[in-house]
Amino acid sequence: MDLDVQRAQRAVTQYFGVEQHEIGDYANGEVIIEGIAPVQPHLLGAAKSGIRSGALLAMIDHVGGLTAGLAALPEGWVVSTNLSLRIATLDHAGPLRIRAEVLRRGRAAVVIRVRATDDGAGTRTVADAVLTSAVLVPETGPPQWQRPASTVPAPCEDPQPLEVWLGVRADGDAVEMDVRDDLRNPWGILHGAVVASLVDLAAEHAVGAITHAPVATADVVLHFLAPGRVGPVTARAEVLGERADGHVARVEVRDRGADNRVMSVATATVRGVDRGK
Repeated sequence: MDLDVQRAQRAVTQYFGVEQHEIGDYANGEVIIEGIAPVQPHLLGAAKSGIRSGALLAMIDHVGGLTAGLAALPEGWVVSTNLSLRIATLDHAGPLRIRAEVLRRGRAAVVIRVRATDDGAGTRTVADAVLTSAVLVPETGPPQWQRPASTVPAPCEDPQPLEVWLGVRADGDAVEMDVRDDLRNPWGILHGAVVASLVDLAAEHAVGAITHAPVATADVVLHFLAPGRVGPVTARAEVLGERADGHVARVEVRDRGADNRVMSVATATVRGVDRGK
């Protein structure tokens, strides 16, 4: 991988701590990536018994995005456009095993299935997701990878909770953050994993204000519409209603520094959790 891509990915990769290895028969066109993610204290959710959903979203975008990018080579590289995630359990022993493989490879888009299981709980299913990415061609050409691809991140130097690391602050009924250079992807825009994390934080912020109790995001359908380049970026969640499995919220993410352009929209289901677990 070239140095520009490495620098752009380093902070995000180190924070989430996912080790990735290509295990598919790439010489015959099979692209499969397997990621291993320890359950680290700074990634825990409200129940303190598993990785918070925003971090899990980010990991799935990270592993799925690499898989899609490798599948797009040599013609181009990718950016995430849609991510649909269903979480089976919020309790994790760890490490998590995140396996991503190609469902469809077209000229304009790549569709990836991502499945997360818990090695510490008899390979119990943690989450299942589908990631769609658009194929683009960077001005300097696609990144160069040595195959089979492999990334082993250095330990996180400053393991702060997700909202602290991102610099998220409350803004009335919304949450917002600045677009720092270390949170950009190789395209120079806010990393998809960061946007996914912000959606989770906004949904929890809105539902928590109603329930006055610990909550966690359980399911998300996220659409990436436009890049975040300037900032600050604001995520506002509107609680649409409550059903048996939790509250349903619509989240809208905007780049206030770019004419308040809508970056992403999402629908999330948020449910209560027991801190004593």
